[in-house]
Amino acid sequence: MISDQKLGKLALLIAIVGIIMIYISTLLLGSAEMKIGNITSRDVGKNVLVNGTITSYNVNNGNIFIRLSDDTGNMTVVMFERTSNGQKLNNGDIILVEGQVNVYKSELEIIAKSISKELS
Repeated sequence: MISDQKLGKLALLIAIVGIIMIYISTLLLGSAEMKIGNITSRDVGKNVLVNGTITSYNVNNGNIFIRLSDDTGNMTVVMFERTSNGQKLNNGDIILVEGQVNVYKSELEIIAKSISKELS
């Protein structure tokens, strides 16, 4: 029979292991900060953080289409109406995009979950 003291220690050990596993999975599933030019087809489906300057900005049916550039390249960023929350952005704005790498018509793009303006 297991004593109450040993059972308490076992429960504590299991709780600590569980917390460590949750922490590690959070690190692995988080968004990786990347330069645009370093994003490849191997990153499709991954969450990324990208910082860059808006070189083209269009709104179509409430969806936002951005051409984002940094010192390594450029890429299309799409933010659908349901997540755009009335974002007010302009050409030349420096933004931070968090989103998922996707392929559309054989081109890599980022489907944005969030966009925030950076202070310049």
